[in-house]
Amino acid sequence: MFSKVLICGFKYVSISAKVLLLVVYSTFLVDSVSAQTDSSKTFLNNKITQKAIGSVKRKPKPETVVTAKSEDPFLPYEGKIIRNIIINKVGFEKSIYDSSRNFRSTATYIANSLHANSKEGVIRDNLFFRKNKPLNPYRIADNERHLRDLDFILDSKIEVCFVNGSEDSVDVEVFTRDVFSLGIKFEPEEFDAYRFDIYDANLFGQGQRIQMNTLLDAARSPQAGMELSYRKSSIGGTLINPSIGYSQINTGRSYGIENEHAYYLRLDRPLVSPYSRLAGSFEISKNYSINNYRLPDSTFRDYRYHLEDVWAGYNMGIFNTVNSRERHFVALRYFNQAFERKPSQPAEIVNPIYNNQKFLLGSVTFYEQNFYKTQYVYGFGRTEDIPYGKTLTLTAGWSNEFGLDRSYGGMNTAREFVSRKGNFYRLAAGAGSYFREEKAEDAFMFVSGLYYSKLLIKKNIKIRQQIEGGHAQAFSNTIRPLLTLNNQLEGFRPDSLFAYKRTFLRTETTVFTNWKILGFNFAGFASAESAFYQQDPEKDAFQKFVWGVNGGFRIRNENLIFGTIEVRGFYFPVTVRGLEPYSIRVSTNVRLKYTSTFVRPPSFVSYN
Repeated sequence: MFSKVLICGFKYVSISAKVLLLVVYSTFLVDSVSAQTDSSKTFLNNKITQKAIGSVKRKPKPETVVTAKSEDPFLPYEGKIIRNIIINKVGFEKSIYDSSRNFRSTATYIANSLHANSKEGVIRDNLFFRKNKPLNPYRIADNERHLRDLDFILDSKIEVCFVNGSEDSVDVEVFTRDVFSLGIKFEPEEFDAYRFDIYDANLFGQGQRIQMNTLLDAARSPQAGMELSYRKSSIGGTLINPSIGYSQINTGRSYGIENEHAYYLRLDRPLVSPYSRLAGSFEISKNYSINNYRLPDSTFRDYRYHLEDVWAGYNMGIFNTVNSRERHFVALRYFNQAFERKPSQPAEIVNPIYNNQKFLLGSVTFYEQNFYKTQYVYGFGRTEDIPYGKTLTLTAGWSNEFGLDRSYGGMNTAREFVSRKGNFYRLAAGAGSYFREEKAEDAFMFVSGLYYSKLLIKKNIKIRQQIEGGHAQAFSNTIRPLLTLNNQLEGFRPDSLFAYKRTFLRTETTVFTNWKILGFNFAGFASAESAFYQQDPEKDAFQKFVWGVNGGFRIRNENLIFGTIEVRGFYFPVTVRGLEPYSIRVSTNVRLKYTSTFVRPPSFVSYN
C-alpha cells in the first residue's frame, strides 16, 4: 500500500528529469560567481565552499521594470530607409538588455556547447520588414513581439541607428537570445506505468521541433507505445509553420483510458501583424481507438473518425497610414469530423464527443490593437507583451450535429487598455445562438472583466494583483453542453456540475521573489474565489454558492524550454459530488502567458 501511495505522489509531482540532467550547468541563469573569501581556513569561509554556495543561491543585481508602448523606441526613425539588417545572437553568458553583465562559468560553457544557437537564416525567415524599404515603427514592434513568441526564443530586442553620414537611412540590429531547447521528461503515471518524453525545440538551430514520447505500461498490450512529432517554423520565410505527427498513446476523443492512434498533417500561418495580408491553417487527421488494455467489449469504446479543418482570411486596410492600426479581417472556415465507426455503448450514442460534426462559418473582425512591453505578469523577468485596443467579431454560418441542420449567429467584443498608473484592464462580452425553424436553440451570453495591478516593488519582492470575474447564461438548451466552472475556479472541476447561469469572482496576489536557486526563480501566490450557479432553468434566482481559497508557489527557469512548475493547495468548505474539500495539485510544464492574437479562425463563441 505504501508503495502505491508513493508512486501516486510521484504521479502528481511529476518532476521533470530535465531539471536533474541540467542541474550541473543550469547556473548559467544566475549572476557570475562573486563570493568573497578571507584568509580563514574554516569550511564555511574557504573559497571552494563560497563558490559552491554562490552558484546555488544568489541575489541578482537590482533591475528596472519598465512598462512602455512597444513602438516608442522606433517612432523617431519612422519613414527612414532601412539599409542593413544585422542579426546578433546572444549566448547564455550574456544579458540581451545589458551587455556589461556576464555570466561566464563552466556551466555556461557546457550549456553553449550542448546547445545549437538559432541560425541567422532562421531569424531572417521570421522577419517581416525588408532592406531598402521605409521603416514602419509599428511593424518593427510587431516583429520584435513575434520573435519573442517563438518557442525556441527566450527574448528579443530590435535597435535602430542612423547610418553614418546619412539622415534618411538607418541600420536595424536584431538581438535574440535562445532558450535551452533540449528537454527530457520522466513522469510516473501509475505503479507500473511510466511516460518518458525527449525533445529538441530548435534542432541544429534550424527552428525545427522534434519530439518523441514513450509510454511503458505493464497493463498495456503491447506494453510500449510511442508518439512522434515534427514542426518547422516559417518554412522558407513564408511564416507558414508545417507540422506532422503520429501517435499510439493519444487519449483524444475518449473520456476513458483508450489510447487513440492518430496521424496528422497541419499547416498554419498566423496573422503576425496588422500589416500582413493573409492568415489561415489546414489540418487533416485520421484517428482510431485500439483496445490496448484488453477491456471487455461492453466497456471499450471502439471508434474511428477522420477530421478536416481548413480556414483562410484576408486582412483589409493594410495600406492605411503608418500610424493607423484599424483593420477589417474577413475569414471563412470549413470543419468536418466524420465517424466511420462509433462506440456501441448506449450512453455514448447521445454524447457529442462521439458524433459527427460539420460546419461552415464566416466572420468579419474589426480590430485595432497595440502592445505594451512589461515584466512580471506571468513571467519571472522576461519581456511580456500586453495588448491594448479593441476588437469586434461577427460570425454567421451553418452547422450540422446529431443530424440537425441549423444556422448560427454570434458576436464577441473586447476592449483592453492601460491606465496612466500602469494597471491593465480587459473587458469582454459575447453572445451566440443556433437557429432551427426560426427558433433559437442553445443560445448563451457572457460578460467578463480582468484586471492586473501595476507592479508594486517593495525592497526585494515584486507584487502583482489580479482580479477576474464574469457572468454567463444559457437559454433553450438542446444538444450543446451547459455552463461549467472548470475554467472559472481553480481546482473546482467536477464532472457532474452543469448550470444555466453562472457568476464568478476570483482574486489572486502573486509575490515574485528576488532570489534564484540553480537558476530557478520563485513566486508565491494566494487566491480567493467564489461562484453562484443555477441548475434549474425554471427558477430565476441562483440556487447554489461555492467559494474557496488556494495558494502555493511557482518555480520557473526562464532559460529552459519547459514551463513553470506550480504547487497549489485548495480548500472548498462546500463541495459537490466528485470533489474533495482539501486537495493539492502539483503541475509541471505549465504554460503561463498573456495570450493575445489579432484575429482568430471563425468559430462558435466560447462560453466555458
